Order: sequence, then structure tokens, then C-alpha cells
Amino acid sequence: MGYTVLARRYRSQSFDQVVGQQPIATTLKNAISHGRVAHAYLFCGTRGVGKTSMARIFARALNAPDTIEDAPKQDSLEYPELEVQERMANAIMRGEDLNVIEIDGASNRGVDEARQLIANAGLAPTGNANYKVYIIDEVHMLTREAFNALLKTMEEPPEHVKFILCTTEQHKVPPTIQSRCQRFDFRNIPTGQIADHLTNVLAGEKIEAEDVVVWQIARLGNGSMRDALSLLDRLIATGQSPLTNQTLEEMFGLPASELVAKLVDAIAGGDLKGTLESANAVLTTGISQEQFIDVLIERFRQLMLIAACGADSDLVELSDEAKQEAAEQAKKFDAPAITYMISLCENLQRMTKQTANPRALFDATMVRLALAEKYADISSLLAGGSPAQKKNIIPKAAAIAGGQAGGTVSSAPAGVGARPAMAAGQGVQGGRGVQPTAMQPRVSGQMSGGQQASNQPLQKGGDVSVPGSGPHGEKRAVEPTSDAAVAWKRCKADLGAKPTFAWLKFFELVSLDETTGVLALVTGEVGILRIVNTPDRMKALAAEMERYIGRRVTLKVDTSIRPADVAGRSERGGAGAGGGRPRQMSQNDRQDALDLPLVRKVLEVFPDAIMVGLSDEVVALPTEGSMPEAGDSDAGEVESLSEGEDA
Repeated sequence: MGYTVLARRYRSQSFDQVVGQQPIATTLKNAISHGRVAHAYLFCGTRGVGKTSMARIFARALNAPDTIEDAPKQDSLEYPELEVQERMANAIMRGEDLNVIEIDGASNRGVDEARQLIANAGLAPTGNANYKVYIIDEVHMLTREAFNALLKTMEEPPEHVKFILCTTEQHKVPPTIQSRCQRFDFRNIPTGQIADHLTNVLAGEKIEAEDVVVWQIARLGNGSMRDALSLLDRLIATGQSPLTNQTLEEMFGLPASELVAKLVDAIAGGDLKGTLESANAVLTTGISQEQFIDVLIERFRQLMLIAACGADSDLVELSDEAKQEAAEQAKKFDAPAITYMISLCENLQRMTKQTANPRALFDATMVRLALAEKYADISSLLAGGSPAQKKNIIPKAAAIAGGQAGGTVSSAPAGVGARPAMAAGQGVQGGRGVQPTAMQPRVSGQMSGGQQASNQPLQKGGDVSVPGSGPHGEKRAVEPTSDAAVAWKRCKADLGAKPTFAWLKFFELVSLDETTGVLALVTGEVGILRIVNTPDRMKALAAEMERYIGRRVTLKVDTSIRPADVAGRSERGGAGAGGGRPRQMSQNDRQDALDLPLVRKVLEVFPDAIMVGLSDEVVALPTEGSMPEAGDSDAGEVESLSEGEDA
């Protein structure tokens, strides 16, 4: 007798053996026990998740319930003796029973086959069976005419007929058919459950295998038990025992895990030569670039999950040994850095198909991965940071305390095109340093915002969280004042350094009465209004301002006030006077700034940058999606590369 593949020999024989589909199994068992078996069912799901196996088990439970442990029975029916049921059950599970008809929808898709099915459905079941069950696999392959021919029969079939339709593309099944069925959606099987089942299969076959092999096969199965068993069959066919990870990689054409780990270590260390040499070592083994990129993305994904959730998370689908190794490697990265690297690899996958020189693009991507700390995006310019924050995990408390001056910015998030930023000390002339200015969006239209609050007095000595007020960012007491200008100046000075309120540098308080304060933009660009002028941000600022003014107020932005009007009010001693507004640049000041080599370099790197003016601190304008949300105390502070110097 010929060899039977594992997927057939280890097919589930009862409801409890169907891996990963227990809710569906329980529902079908209860339907039988309560006598509520429908006339038609639709099983949907990807390949290899147990649809056909569940259909056979359901048919077996209807006609031969005594052959299934704890199988329910219908009290109104009579069942043959156990020996007859066992013969019937064996035939059903082999697909050979005359009363359980399995039809391939791909090869029997026409209206003639549908007419034949309708004619046969009127015949009573043979032998001692109670039901005639039609299992139509890949039912979405039937023609429209065939579906139409089945409509009446499926709506009112004979009492002894049950239909079970199976499909991997449920959207192709007409709604008229779906409405006549009870639909069950089969889920992809979790990797851990596939690994447990593969372990049981290996024990049954008396074959030893490393844990990493079992988990690798389970992951390659991608939620399909049949795919995983087919891969295991291929690996067992090598005749080696125990099955090792090296055998698996050679058999399936995967890059050696040692080489991949070495490459990731080189990337983490910023070793340009080591990165290129490790990548080349992988490609010289005969692995295609596409396969290599897939493996590298999966490696980065596991590291990202460990960095974000911890090695003990269920999301980390690795063996215990591989999990420990990955946890050590994950310490060299943080989650934002890895998402940035994944986005680079995804972009490489897309561009490889469009370029005439894919190897050059591949090597360039490896270089960019190794030198990732030299690339920055708008959000990282706002948050500040140091090169270590690009690839190393930095405690949040340290990030809040502020980064070192002169460092480059933290990693770009996935999907954001990053531009190269200057490293510390490059292009400095005469002791001056300039931090690149972010692109500011231009948006027209009136904006309004703010939150209503009652005018209730506050207790004196309110606490305000101020950056740098203590080694751990403790709150310090603030004495409220009735002078609106003084209160605003203190509030702006204390909160302006926090990334949550970095936008305060561009606004002034132009008026404040007993209940309402009005803010206005001090620069000519209105794009920032779309980002800042939101109820949440106004509410957060009002909550802080309450501590300085001594009463509850509502804050809003008046978009009709021009920057020149704000300057005039400040000169006349308005509420916003003394707030630290950057002065407007004259043509001579602008030309002087353009004469600085470093400024020209910044404008080359960031062609859309806007020079706001000369001040003691160069500020990055926030952009939509890059500004920390109000109340986000974990974000790092904005750095200045030119403390104490004019740009």
C-alpha cells in the first residue's frame, strides 16, 4: 500500500480534534443535541483551516453519532447498531460513503451537474443512514446558472437532505445562496496551536526535531494546518533525525539564521562594512533578494514585538531558545527604530521590481539601515534626541529629562520618508550651530477651538510640572498672580520647553478677561493653526494656565488677528507682551543668515524649511502627525543645537 501524507493520516476525526475552531465545533454539537440542525451550512475560511474536515465530522455525527466520543444524538431518530455505525463512519471520513456525497465545485460547476444533484437529492438515503449530506467544496466556482438552479432546492430541500458548502472566497457566493445558509467563518489557526499539533504528529511518527524547527514550520504554515503538515512531510522526507534548523533552511531555501543574526548585529552597531559583508554572505548562498528581504522583515518584526511588548508576549512566535537570543538582540533597538527599518525593507521590496539594478538598490538600503541614525524626519526634529535613541532603548524618564545638545534626531516612524540630518558638530563655523527647521504646512480658512469651563477660583500654590524642575520631573509650587501678562509669561516659559506645548513659541495671549483668553499667531504662516487649534490642546493649555492665573479660564485662538496686530498689542503692553515672540526677519538679517555655510546646508537638506527669525533658540515648527498629543509626558524635549548663540 502506498504512503499516505501526514495531512490525510492526521486529519481530525472528532469535533474536539479540530484545531483552532472550537467555537464552531461547540455550536454544531449543540445544534445536534437540541434538534436544531439547519438544512444548509456555509463554511468560509482560508485553505487548510478545517472546513472539509468539520463538514465530514458533522455528517458523521448526524449518521453515526456513537462513533464519536461525547457526540450528541437526536432523540427522535433511530440509529443502527455500533458495528454498522463504525463502518459508516470510516467510509464518511475517507470520502467514500454513498450517503455523504462530496462534490468538487471546480469540476462540477455547470447547470447540468446542478440538475443532476437536484434529481438525486429527492432519493432517500441508502442503508441505515438518517440523512443524505451533500458537501460541495469550492462552491464559489459554480456558475451563475448552477447557483440559480440550486436556489429552490436549498430553500426547501427534502427533510433527509443537508447541504454543507465550503469556500475560500465567500464574496463570490451569491447573496441569495448565503441567505439560505447558516454561515460559519473559520479563523486562521494560531502559530502556537499549529506548533503543538506538529509536536504531537512528530511524537506519533517517532521522529525527533528541534523546537526551533517546529516553530519555524508552524510560522511558515501561515495559519494553515495543512500547509504546515505538508512542509513537515517534506522535511521528514530528508531522512535525517533529529530534524535541525540547518536542514530546514537548506530544504526550504531560507537564509541561515546565524548570518541573519550577524547582519542585524552589524546594523545595530552601525557597522557599515560588517552590514554589507553579512548581506553579501547571505546572497552568495543562492538566496534571492526577495526571500532575504522577507526573512529580514520577519526578523525585525519579532524584535519590534519584543521591544514593545516583552519577550513573554504571546505575539512573539518563537521557540524558547530563539526567544532568548532575540530578546538580547532587541535590547539594541527601540520599537520606533525597528518600524522605520521595516518600512525601508518594504520599500525595497516594491522598488526591486521596478529597477534595472536591484543589487545596487539592495546595497543602498543596507547602508541606510546601518547608518539609520543619520536620517531624520519632521517628528524626530520636534522630539529631539541623540544618536543612541535611534537604535538603543532609552528609559522614558531619561527622554523626558532632555537629550544632549548637538545630537541627531531619533528614528523616523514607518511609512515616513526620512531626509538626512547633520550629525553633531558637522558644518559648524565660528561656534555657531543650527538645527534644521521643519516644513510648515500652509492651510487657509478660519479655525476656532477651546473648551468651556466655569469661572471658579483655584487654591493658591497650584502644582505645575516643569521640565528640569527635579531629577525625576517633580511638580513645583507656583504662586498664582492676577496679572495676565505675568501669568502668561510664566506659563509660556515653563511649558514652552515641553514637546506637548512646543507650539507656544508661535502664539501670544492678546487678551484675558474673567472667563476667556484669546491667543493669536505671531508668525505669518497659518498652517500651524490646523494642528494646534483643537479642543484637546486648548483644554490642556487652559488647565495649565489656571495654575498661574488662579482661576478657571477658557482659551481659544482668534484666527482673524494678524501677526502685525499682535506685535502692535505687545508693544502697547498687551496681555501677550514679553512672551518671547521671535522677531520678524528683515531682508538684511535674512541675507546675513544665508551667508552662513551651515544655514545654506540646512536649506539644501530641507528645501521647504522656513526661516522664522533670529533668536536664542532655533525652533522646529510642528507638522500634523508629528506633534506629541496633549498630555503626552513621555515624549522627549526639543533640543537646541545653538544654545546661547544666534543662528
